[in-house]
Amino acid sequence: MYKFAENKNANKDLTVLGIPFRVYEKDGRIEKIADGSVSLSGSFTSLYFLGMATDSWQCSEWWGQQETLYDQTTRLFFGDRIGHFRIIFEDKTMELVSVIFGVNAFNYNLYFRPKPNEGNLMSFEAPYDEPFKSDEEARGLLNDALILNENTSDDAEKASKWIFCYKPRRDKQIECIEWHKEDGKRADLCFSAVTGLTSDCEDGSGLRYADLDFFLKKSWYKPLDALKRRLYQYIDEIPREVDPIEIDGFDAPDIRFYNKYGTDVMTNVYRKNITDMAYGKITDDGMPHTSTAGTANFGCYIGFGTFNYSASYGAHVWTRDTGRMLIEVTNAGYFDRVRAAVGKLHEMLYYPSLRFKIPHWKRVANLVAQNENDTFNEGNENDGHASIMTAIWYLYHKGGVDKAWLIENKEHLKAAADYYLWQRDNPKESNFDRVLYTHSETSTQILGGYDLYSNVISYYAELLYADIFDDIGDHGYAEKLRAFCKELKAGIFERFVMDHPKYGKVLTDTTDDCWTYEYKRFVPALICTDFLAYDLHEADPELFDLCKRTFLAEKEVYYNAFSGRQMGYGQGYLTNCALTLDLYDEYSECVDASAKLCYHHTDVPYIVPEGVIMHGSGKFFFRNSDLGNAVQQAEIIKEVRLMAGADDLSCEGYRLIPRLPSHLTRIEVKDLPVRLSDGVRRISYVYSRGTHYPVFATDGSVSYSLGLECEEKPEYVRFGPFENDNIKSCGETVCIEEINGKYYAYIKI
Repeated sequence: MYKFAENKNANKDLTVLGIPFRVYEKDGRIEKIADGSVSLSGSFTSLYFLGMATDSWQCSEWWGQQETLYDQTTRLFFGDRIGHFRIIFEDKTMELVSVIFGVNAFNYNLYFRPKPNEGNLMSFEAPYDEPFKSDEEARGLLNDALILNENTSDDAEKASKWIFCYKPRRDKQIECIEWHKEDGKRADLCFSAVTGLTSDCEDGSGLRYADLDFFLKKSWYKPLDALKRRLYQYIDEIPREVDPIEIDGFDAPDIRFYNKYGTDVMTNVYRKNITDMAYGKITDDGMPHTSTAGTANFGCYIGFGTFNYSASYGAHVWTRDTGRMLIEVTNAGYFDRVRAAVGKLHEMLYYPSLRFKIPHWKRVANLVAQNENDTFNEGNENDGHASIMTAIWYLYHKGGVDKAWLIENKEHLKAAADYYLWQRDNPKESNFDRVLYTHSETSTQILGGYDLYSNVISYYAELLYADIFDDIGDHGYAEKLRAFCKELKAGIFERFVMDHPKYGKVLTDTTDDCWTYEYKRFVPALICTDFLAYDLHEADPELFDLCKRTFLAEKEVYYNAFSGRQMGYGQGYLTNCALTLDLYDEYSECVDASAKLCYHHTDVPYIVPEGVIMHGSGKFFFRNSDLGNAVQQAEIIKEVRLMAGADDLSCEGYRLIPRLPSHLTRIEVKDLPVRLSDGVRRISYVYSRGTHYPVFATDGSVSYSLGLECEEKPEYVRFGPFENDNIKSCGETVCIEEINGKYYAYIKI
């Protein structure tokens, strides 16, 4: 016969998979047992636990500082124990039954679509049921690992979704059953009832079950390991070489990376993402998009490695994302597509705003507030506004538009630049106080704050527009912008420079935002390679030193080569700063990590994820949120731009400042557009370790060589790094520079 565990609130009988239960229903929803123990006396053949869903809606933390605090409590991986039952016998002995995610507990909120009667279960566009929905083999692995018995009834809800059948000792009298949550994991357990089959009866239910030996011998380990290796990506299973993927109609510059084994993973990361950006982030109607339509979304920001295909941010134009993306698409030569996107953005510059009535790009440029309570998008996101301005300047500099276009669009250009002048001149409304006040992810979103990142990017954007107005002959307005920039720069250095006890003057920024890392304090190094030069040490030694000191100070706060919780604001910012500062050891490991974090053996490989959730061991990870989120994607592709090193920012022609991480042996570049004095040309070249190509430099132990496969010669090529300054070359040595204890030779061909 069946016997129910005591539940003083029980008010409903329920039969699931032939097993009767007594549950508590409130407001049309079955409630979980809130007490830490239930009374159930007698000896039993089987115990049936109803529910067995993880109770926390999060399987990974939303953006924030948890990772930098080394806090893994929110992250939930298959194999993690979230707690245990203690089956306590009358003789004061017990059986301890582990509750393990992926074995006898599973996620309901994100894997299924919650029922209307369940209220707000924080499901975020669930179900995220791929790859198991479409991949029969993957589904088989899940079924092998998960010993739960699923209630497939249409009215099954979270607290009645699964039955866990456990067979205790039949020769002992149970006194009670206790639930103990694991302190190291936020996930709790939702179970709503316990029923026992008395020991005088045999279990004919046919349900899958576990017993004490199952847990003592870890019989769950092998099938769960197979499931984990299907869903997650293990670092040691990422191939050392790959075949370059073929993309129909591939028309981007062909940039390939090689290691000692063959084609490096970064090659396919570049190929997949540059075409996705050019055609998915800018559709044929010219509309820019933060995400590509129908992209894979891995559980919003709180998933556990499963995904679905959704619109995600496809309909949104997040300005910070869009500006950063347009720079990289412009660099690849998609001038027509970017020009069309800028036309759409100039329309959105005038979209109405409840809070700030003058023209400006809002956080999401194409959203219009519905009423005065709709405040999310109504602040002044200065970094997003500046991101669009920088992209427009970059399009002009690269030759995608000419002076006639600037004159034709002068009204829009001036409206964008005026936004910053208005903030300074109207401090009561804008909260300007020596620096700009920003409502953004860089500060404190809806309520806003003062932060370094948005101020620096706005400062540079306004300077670039001053150059634009000089070029079209409006010198008076250009000087007005420069005067503002001088004032803003003074405020920045007053408010965002700290005196570090070890490194002296360094840049600092707020940590009140939702971004995981403090890498946004690197912002001058991140932005200068979009308008100043690829070789910051040569172009601005003082800024180089400030940024390097800041980088070293940040390493004492937090540094991890695998900083992919946000692939742009984390992994991309860190790697691009290390590249800009020529920190060879750091950028070598960070570039390698960047490529690996975009890889998956089976599901939608190579597209940059918005973020990754790394296991605390560092051995494996799963992806998080949408694939190909524009700003995250752009910062990873910028790594490719800096490694290729074709710098047409700092001279009338171009210079080659290639950077070859320690694990790579060669970079091949074909048909990369650069702006020369006589127009846009496409260049091709190979940069390699060794002396395989006509132009080379060597210090006797380390050698690099260049094969130029186009008529347009660079002003010079920077070779390095070398271990000593006794460098010989077949070309004319312009100079040899020491940077971070290594040596670089500047060679004319």
